[in-house]
Amino acid sequence: MLLFVKISVMNIVVVGGGFGGVKAALEMSKRNLGNITLISDTSYFLHHATLYSTATGKSTSESVIPLDEIFAYHPKVRVVIDKMSSIEPLRKLVVCGKRSYEYDQLVIAIGSVTSYFNINGVAEHSYGIKSLEEVKAFNGHLRDEIMTQRHLDKEYVIIGAGPTGIELAGVLKDYIQYLLDISHMPKHQKIRLTIVEAAPRILPRSSNAASHLVMKRLKSIGVRVLINHKVEALDTEFITIDGKQVPTETAVWTSGVANNPFFASHSEYFNLAKNGRVEVDEHLRAHNNIYVIGDNNTVKYSGTALPAFDQAKFVARHLFRIKNHRTLRKFHPHEPPTGLPVGKKWGYVEWHGIYVVGKAGYLTKRLIELYGYCQIIPLKKALVLWKAHNIPEIEL
Repeated sequence: MLLFVKISVMNIVVVGGGFGGVKAALEMSKRNLGNITLISDTSYFLHHATLYSTATGKSTSESVIPLDEIFAYHPKVRVVIDKMSSIEPLRKLVVCGKRSYEYDQLVIAIGSVTSYFNINGVAEHSYGIKSLEEVKAFNGHLRDEIMTQRHLDKEYVIIGAGPTGIELAGVLKDYIQYLLDISHMPKHQKIRLTIVEAAPRILPRSSNAASHLVMKRLKSIGVRVLINHKVEALDTEFITIDGKQVPTETAVWTSGVANNPFFASHSEYFNLAKNGRVEVDEHLRAHNNIYVIGDNNTVKYSGTALPAFDQAKFVARHLFRIKNHRTLRKFHPHEPPTGLPVGKKWGYVEWHGIYVVGKAGYLTKRLIELYGYCQIIPLKKALVLWKAHNIPEIEL
């Protein structure tokens, strides 16, 4: 007499095609945890750390990686282009625009959204570099303004002196000058670039050493820095800073992020902190069989790529332990190195109070970027994308 034993296969749904979601799906596939469905609202992974470079004329290949390429050798991962609208934990369903998806375990890593702090006109009239669409719009504006209209703005303004704003400030003047040169515009035109920060210092979430050294670098490359200055309004011709109107047609908003509104709209399933992020337990679980990782949770150091990778790896190991009836362990966050490039061959990197600056800082930052690429794609492919940093884009 033959006995047939039904072996249950774990169905895992991962929502979010960013650092946390992609890494979680990869790690689960490596551990053969079951059937994995990755739901993303775009068909590509966006490498946010290099968007400032893509926005100023470098190759899109360093910032945009098709999900099909990432998961080409992971047949257990099914990539679905859809958008989550709600969840039904009792039925273990993720409800999306096209259909619903059943899960045994759910991982949510849907990232943050831009907040404009209700400043009049900023949402309507500013440019951004936080998505591929924003990058294309900003680059198209610069090219059209200089190469077609043959017009140089009176003032280019970057709002927000966090890492994204400073990275952009470090390369924007050179890119504008490049567009002027290839357009054969009159030489010796003065490019005015200002970065505005409401806080008492730039890089307000970094160390005082970072703020001081990066401020010095910005001034050395001709970037005007306004700290303790608030943007009050923006229209098509002027930006209002502390009551003063400054003529500009090019203002870039790089400040302000908020947790994805999905969680507030489903607050019956999540405990939210004052900043809107999700409280999770020692296993990064927010609700029954639901894990929230990356930008969306309140775990220390969340908000950048390396902590998202760490959390994704932990959830994969945790589910592996559950599957194999092993003792569960708690998640312990680790402080990641932080840093940023500021113009040609200059960077700042800090870790545990030790920092490197200048060319050494730039090289260190580049190596951290290579490490990040290697977390999602094989080394050989990672090197190709990493080297694309210095390749100009023919047409964005």
